[in-house]
Amino acid sequence: MNEETPEYQTATVEMTVGDRKLRMKMSVSAAPARPANFLPLFRSIADSLVGMAVQSVEAAGAKVSCRNNCGACCRQLVPITEIEARRIRDFVNEMPEPRRSEIRARFAAALQKLEDAGLLPRLLGEEKVTAESRIPFILEYFRQGIPCPFLENESCSIYLERPIACREYLVITPPENCANLNPDGIKCVKVRGDVTKAMEQICGDDPAAPRKWVPLIMACAWSDAHPDETPERPGTEVVREFFDRLCDPAVPENETKQDGIGF
Repeated sequence: MNEETPEYQTATVEMTVGDRKLRMKMSVSAAPARPANFLPLFRSIADSLVGMAVQSVEAAGAKVSCRNNCGACCRQLVPITEIEARRIRDFVNEMPEPRRSEIRARFAAALQKLEDAGLLPRLLGEEKVTAESRIPFILEYFRQGIPCPFLENESCSIYLERPIACREYLVITPPENCANLNPDGIKCVKVRGDVTKAMEQICGDDPAAPRKWVPLIMACAWSDAHPDETPERPGTEVVREFFDRLCDPAVPENETKQDGIGF
């Protein structure tokens, strides 16, 4: 092998998720990298866990009611990780003109509407959102009717690049309940394993610290102001820690168990 070619190592991962098993085989570079470089892998794991969750609800006789051209959830306050925020900003910057300017203008218009409604200070963290005020704030945001900048014809125009929160949000209740954002009438598919939390923790977050997230609507503005300063580490180390966090038995809500991982 050429000395300048990064060394790749093969990893086999087996996880038990509920009563189902997930087995994956992957090649990971040992070269120094930031966690953001592994976003495609993190998305793939999330998609696999979502798929297993859908199989479970269908086996129980329920059916996912989400469908194309139903963009009700695309007007909600969507929390994404810092990794995803920077990827969205980069994705927009890579768009050809005039598409890039059009999408940037949608982001700017959305933030202006939030500022006019008096909601922006809370999104910026200038005003604290308490546990008691969280749900009312989410409902107040939804009532503004601000569509995701990528929503077109009530469908996602960046489906392959959509955040993990969007991938995981599936319901088995009538679509009209989502359109009215009736919390009592919405039943979501339970996805076991917290990919988002694992992503946050491998970026150096204290597991006991409050979770950090970026509103999707602020992805571009936030990323422009916060360059990625996460230290580079061997890729194999990043991936191993990700699965350790994802399958941490001390976190009961994960409901996953790591059967084996090795490089």
